[in-house]
Amino acid sequence: MRDLAPASLRRLTAWAIGPSVPAWVVLAGLVMGGYLQWKVATVAGLVAFGLMAILVLTRLADFDRLIRYAEESFTNPDATPPSLSTSATAQRLLAALNALRRLWAERRDEATALARSRQDILDTLPDPLFLLDARRRVTSANAAARELFEVGSGAPRLLGRDLASVIRDPKVLEAADLALAQGKKTEAEFTLPAPVEHTFGALLVPLENPTRDGTALIAALHDQTERLKTDRMRADFVANASHELRTPLAAVLGFIETLLGPAKDDEKARGEFLEIMLKQANRMTRLIDDLLSLSRIELREHTRPTEAVDMATILQSTAELLEPKAKERKSNVNIQLSTLPPALGDAGELSQVFHNLINNGLKYGGEGGRVDVTAELSETRPPAMPGKGQCLKISVRDYGEGIPREHLPRLTERFYRIDTARSRSLGGTGLGLAIVKHIVLRHRGAMTIESELGKGSTFSIYLPLANAAAALKQAS
Repeated sequence: MRDLAPASLRRLTAWAIGPSVPAWVVLAGLVMGGYLQWKVATVAGLVAFGLMAILVLTRLADFDRLIRYAEESFTNPDATPPSLSTSATAQRLLAALNALRRLWAERRDEATALARSRQDILDTLPDPLFLLDARRRVTSANAAARELFEVGSGAPRLLGRDLASVIRDPKVLEAADLALAQGKKTEAEFTLPAPVEHTFGALLVPLENPTRDGTALIAALHDQTERLKTDRMRADFVANASHELRTPLAAVLGFIETLLGPAKDDEKARGEFLEIMLKQANRMTRLIDDLLSLSRIELREHTRPTEAVDMATILQSTAELLEPKAKERKSNVNIQLSTLPPALGDAGELSQVFHNLINNGLKYGGEGGRVDVTAELSETRPPAMPGKGQCLKISVRDYGEGIPREHLPRLTERFYRIDTARSRSLGGTGLGLAIVKHIVLRHRGAMTIESELGKGSTFSIYLPLANAAAALKQAS
């Protein structure tokens, strides 16, 4: 009786008394007819009532356990089936209930697997993506979105949050509301200022019919930072290249007009002007050559060189090529080499790298100065260089004025100059270090720059080795 609820007790009393009423009527008739004594009739009636109560109690206890088992099964998949009486009806009910429970468990597992598969698919997408309901709340987010917006251990989870608390940009929120209201895809652009400023394009696509979890809108984000940066660099490059070409061209045209006009018969002016025009024409030639060289290097930057090259030969031949310029500036190029294994690279491009670096050392090291070139085997690599293990380190050092620290990060930008007038007077195009940087990147190497005012500058190039298959792998 302890297993039964009060309602079950009331039903038990009614079911026990109800069927026993006809038995009491029969017994009363037999007593009144003199066929049965009152005591015997009373005992018989009580026995009948007790048997009926026991029967009903057993059935109700089975039903009550089945009901509790059914309720528990929906919240606890591992619920233990109850022990029942030998009633065939109760056993059939238990079998039917277990069948429904297994069917429900299969459907639940299928739904869970489907949701997991959908999440796995979303997580493979490289761009951040949200699934939103009709109230702009996040129903799901892929790994890229979680990584972007769940920054730090104290950051709240994305699920269930309103889009306004994730992307605080009115343009995106207006686009989301418009997409939900009109059932048409919309776009918006926004900027995330932290932790590093990024610009994203948001594409919001509504679903014709919301899914079971309420998803009604897909918000896909695409990082446009690099594209915008590239566009700005391209525009700056075109503007700078045009300016660099226009300046000497304007000088040449001006002198030509002068020679055709006022200085037509002036032999002294003609000689001076022709010398200046030749200098400006050579400057334009160098600039065009550097532009073409940089373009070729960038086109091949994604394919690394596979040749084994002797750096000692390259450095010696480069120094010999620049010997006339060194004599002109009364400077010396000192090369200190140890026995080195071959590097993995392109001999022509590496010659260009060290020609530019040694040439810069002669130009900015001052007249009568010295340029030291050292090459050694390095046991460690700088952080910017891929792979691990030994590599070659070639350093070019001058003893000139040095470079202010604030200029060091921008030295390899195209057309960036610390002193524009001095660079042009020395014949620089503003592209030499940019060419060096891209060649080194193609070689899967790295470049470091160290400088101190009044003590000069050191440019170090790190290159992968080519004397082992492992080194080839590390360079990739």
